Amino acid sequence: MDDTQLWQAFESQTLLESAWTHRAHLRMAFLFAQRFDLDEAHLRMRAGIIRLNARHGLIESGARGYFETLTRVWLTLVRQAAIESNATSSLELLALRPELLNRELPLKHYTRGRLFSVHARSVYVPPDLVPLPL
Repeated sequence: MDDTQLWQAFESQTLLESAWTHRAHLRMAFLFAQRFDLDEAHLRMRAGIIRLNARHGLIESGARGYFETLTRVWLTLVRQAAIESNATSSLELLALRPELLNRELPLKHYTRGRLFSVHARSVYVPPDLVPLPL
């Protein structure tokens, strides 16, 4: 699926649950970061993820569903990687920066307890180890 197809599937909520992977989240972060400034990208991505989760029948809870801090962290990391790499597509970005596929990457910035708290799921919590790129 190219970027246009992915964007359309996400926006129309036709993206299959099996296709809503970490890789797809990263690709969507790239697409939102290309279209909007960081705050608006975060707001719009949040709304889209919550809608897509509902479409997939996922019931939001303190243990499952949308994760505010992780969404902001990945959006920030993807945005910075896109700027540094000059990637023109989400697929190119992941080819140039495969470290983004490592789901543990946010733990360079956060202790596990802080990042995976219920509080961090519901509201953005700043890093307690290394600041995120601006």
